[in-house]
Amino acid sequence: MKQKILNHGSFLVVLSVLLTFFAASFVMYDKFNVSMKQGVRDEAEYVKTGMEAFGENYLTKEVGDLTETRITLADADGKVLFDSEKDPEMLENHSNRPEFIQAAKEGYGELVRFSDTFSKQTFYCALRLDDGKILRVARTTDSVFHTMMSGFTLLGILMIGILLLDFFLVQKQTNDLIAPINALDLEHPLREVCYEELRPLLVRVDQQNEQIARQIEELKEAEAMRREFSANVSHELKTPLMSISGYAELMMNGMVPEDKVPEFSGRIYHEAGRLSSLVADIIQLSRLEEKGSELDFAPVDIYDLAQEVASHLQASAEKKKISISVEGEPEQVEGMSQVLYEVFYNVADNAVRYTEEGGTVRISVGKKKGHPYYRVEDNGIGIPENEQKRVFERFYRVDKSHSRETGGTGLGLSIVKHGAAMHHADLQLKSAPGNGTLIELVFQANSNESNVRKNREKSF
Repeated sequence: MKQKILNHGSFLVVLSVLLTFFAASFVMYDKFNVSMKQGVRDEAEYVKTGMEAFGENYLTKEVGDLTETRITLADADGKVLFDSEKDPEMLENHSNRPEFIQAAKEGYGELVRFSDTFSKQTFYCALRLDDGKILRVARTTDSVFHTMMSGFTLLGILMIGILLLDFFLVQKQTNDLIAPINALDLEHPLREVCYEELRPLLVRVDQQNEQIARQIEELKEAEAMRREFSANVSHELKTPLMSISGYAELMMNGMVPEDKVPEFSGRIYHEAGRLSSLVADIIQLSRLEEKGSELDFAPVDIYDLAQEVASHLQASAEKKKISISVEGEPEQVEGMSQVLYEVFYNVADNAVRYTEEGGTVRISVGKKKGHPYYRVEDNGIGIPENEQKRVFERFYRVDKSHSRETGGTGLGLSIVKHGAAMHHADLQLKSAPGNGTLIELVFQANSNESNVRKNREKSF
């Protein structure tokens, strides 16, 4: 930046000095030239007046030495009669000179003639006298080009001095300019804005800091969740494995009476089933988390899925004498049929598990403010208000003892949460202890919006 400022500053200095020099030279020279020409004209009139008063005897060598102008007198044929600088006999006839011809015709003529090198210019002023003779007065001065060339040395010295001063001033100015920038507190960039021009940049830096802080916090939370998940998985897997190992060891050592073998075998089978369900839920949850960028949506009739879920849960419901029903009409959403089935099944399965014998589970499908929804409502044990925000966490159980009796893994509603997020569905929970639970998924994206989103994701 310092070098750029120095280069630009030096260019502007050189350009300004040159333009100022040429402009001033032309203006001053023009004023001098006008003054010089007027002086020659006036002298020509003075000499003419003197000759009219004293005759040709007025023109003498002494009169010519009194002025810097050259005085020449020629007859009507152009023969030089007097010249203040040279012998008239040595001068050629002036009848072909433009100023002589103009004066002979019009009574007055003037002309500027440059030297061969253009370093000098001569101004000629010619007057026709009453007797027909031609009086010419001339003065030679430096041309404008020579005048400017003679000032280049002084101009060069002046320019070098200005450039040196510019160099030191740029060094100081850039140091003074950069010092507040170097002193910026990038962790709190908006605390003290040294230059208003930097505010948009500092706002972006502040936003970036906030984003980085959020990301760090999210990473910490994700790491904490990972550790908690690993610990929970270890604990959940350890419990059925220990039960299976314990029962099997008793049977292997012959410590189980013959009449108790079926009972112990049943316990092993039950724990193995529980272990299998737990592993299946963990795998399903992992797949949902990994499929965020690999979605392949297609039209799905959620009413058909709801009926399929009810059909698969019918046997479990009948064991507890629970009435399970499906209400509504066909509704389509864009989604993954398998994932939606898992989501719907887990919601309805939870309702059956936590509803006491003789209860009811009602599944309904329809539209809410133009958006398809899937709703499961039961009259089961309900969920306390302070627990409702945590029921979608992994392995979280409101009633751990009851959950183990019903065979829950603690991952069902976590699968529901991830599946709903994949399908842009709002997940709502309403419940009260003893008054049952209502869980509803409202799909926000219609078919066209889903297709647009799907195509956009594939393009990335």
